[in-house]
Amino acid sequence: MHRLRFMATLLLASTTFSAFAQDSAALKSELATLVDGKAKLTQEIVDSVFSFAEVGFHEYETMRYLTGLLEEAGFSIETGVAGMPTAWIATWSNGEGPAISFNSDVDGLPGLSQMPGVLERMPQVEGAGGHGEGHNSGIAVSVTAAIAVKELMEAEGLTGTLQVWPGIAEEALAAKQWFVAAGAFDDIDVVLSNHVGNGLSTSWGLSNSMSVVSAEYTFTGVSAHGAVSPWVGRSALDAVELMNAGWNFRREHLHPNQRSHYVITNGGLQPNIVPDKASVWYYFRNTSPQAALEMVEIADAIAEGAGHMTGTTWERKVLGSGWPSHGNEVLAKTMYANIEAVGMPDWSEDDQAYAKAVQETVGASPIGLRTEIGQLSGPVQQVGSGASDDIGAVMWVLSSVSSIRS
Repeated sequence: MHRLRFMATLLLASTTFSAFAQDSAALKSELATLVDGKAKLTQEIVDSVFSFAEVGFHEYETMRYLTGLLEEAGFSIETGVAGMPTAWIATWSNGEGPAISFNSDVDGLPGLSQMPGVLERMPQVEGAGGHGEGHNSGIAVSVTAAIAVKELMEAEGLTGTLQVWPGIAEEALAAKQWFVAAGAFDDIDVVLSNHVGNGLSTSWGLSNSMSVVSAEYTFTGVSAHGAVSPWVGRSALDAVELMNAGWNFRREHLHPNQRSHYVITNGGLQPNIVPDKASVWYYFRNTSPQAALEMVEIADAIAEGAGHMTGTTWERKVLGSGWPSHGNEVLAKTMYANIEAVGMPDWSEDDQAYAKAVQETVGASPIGLRTEIGQLSGPVQQVGSGASDDIGAVMWVLSSVSSIRS
């Protein structure tokens, strides 16, 4: 199926290494045939992971399903990577040679449960998680790529190592740095990643993604009866509210490039009990790691002030972080050459009609799916998209590239 040929761009990027240099054109053709032959498997992965719809650090069914597929295909499985229960690595080796790692995210988002193919809001399970960012499709690309390359290597007697791993809890920016710290990529040469987007392209150098620090502030006070003896209490919730108010006033005087947002994760038990514990979870985003950390320092000072005003104490826990993505130039240009060779999928009329219906539903222009590939992008001059991804933790320590695809 030509519609699936675009997935081959991930794995074709690997064919320029010396171990694959026997006959590049013939190998690429064979590889594309292998990918096309896995159309049914790829769609089953997309649909299955969508149905699991598990949020960060709870991707248990997703893990069992994907590792089962890869184990059946001949990969060895390691679970509990870096002490994270849903973190896993699948590895297959055919001797000395290039070591290539395939990655994509797998986690869903809280509260976004949705019936597949339905335009109006219709949760599968009310209040449950859902795939609002297409992570169910990205991991299907990576798994298909890895299995296809393995079959090619076996058929042609090519040596090397393949690795597949998931981006768990990416929406909380909380896991990829721990894969790095655990040494998951110590013997890996390159990482090939992918993420859903609105076309087919790649980039190198500093990207438009922002640095981010995810941190939770917890205040501790004194509980008391809210009506009988409120003067005895020291409200942790008051401290949280004062911190939020202080941050909102200070935010007016921060550079417009910054982005920050918060949710109260613990506001107490019930109104007539003065809360002795309360927490608020912040994302601090900026154009560089240093600038994001400066925002944390400001928030710390505001938390300290809120504590003084309410007679409470506070502590901060960093839950996750991310650096701007930084793709490798050689890998990106190699991948883009393959993107040009493969081209966009042959969208059907039904594909385009559904895409336009979705676009109209969300208030976007009904332009349908793109039919031309995107441009190869180089380093940006000014970071500032507002979005963040913890793949930067990998890209700054290992040669990596990511493709964006429909």
